[in-house]
Amino acid sequence: MRSFLTGLLMLASAAPALADKSCKEQVDAAFSKLREAKSFRLETTITNSEGTLKMSADYVLPDRMHQKVVLGKDGLPMEMIVIGKQAWSNQGSGWVALSEAFANTVANQIKETVAEAPKAATDYKCVGDKEFEGKTYALYEGVLPTPLPADGKTKGPRVSAVTVPNQQSVYVDKTTGLPVRNIVAPVTEPDKRLFDGTFVVGENIAIEAPKVSSN
Repeated sequence: MRSFLTGLLMLASAAPALADKSCKEQVDAAFSKLREAKSFRLETTITNSEGTLKMSADYVLPDRMHQKVVLGKDGLPMEMIVIGKQAWSNQGSGWVALSEAFANTVANQIKETVAEAPKAATDYKCVGDKEFEGKTYALYEGVLPTPLPADGKTKGPRVSAVTVPNQQSVYVDKTTGLPVRNIVAPVTEPDKRLFDGTFVVGENIAIEAPKVSSN
């Protein structure tokens, strides 16, 4: 389920553009409006050295999620449903309940990074109007913090010559004030999309507990 947590973290590190608001406040306002919609879908493509992962996650706030993940081009879909503090997974052989500990971890992730405003904040700059895939959006860009290496606490902070920070681009609909696209790419390779997320609001989304396999 690592892909799920990756998707949430990318979502968390992400309004009508008002002149009296800072660029960060405008981005925060856009995602606040998304949360106020109560239900939405996030379609994501994540690409790294291990390949490509496609993920679709439906959210009904404050605590429901139905996620579908496909690894690679011909991978079998894997699903997970979270309702409150309960979670189930289906990896092709039917639905099974997940452990209480894991369910609590995922439920807390949804609360901290989706249902509530994230505590970690990225500072954004206002790029202005930008045409993207045939439509003009308000574009905001911010550089994401570079993760500390696993041994960073013992060896102290170091900057590697090959370490390149990632840039996040948030496209906001100028009419609705809602975020539409969230793209992450290396600052040196803006066309190399590591994370490409599309938000969809207005779908009739309902998430219910699945029927658990009896075997």
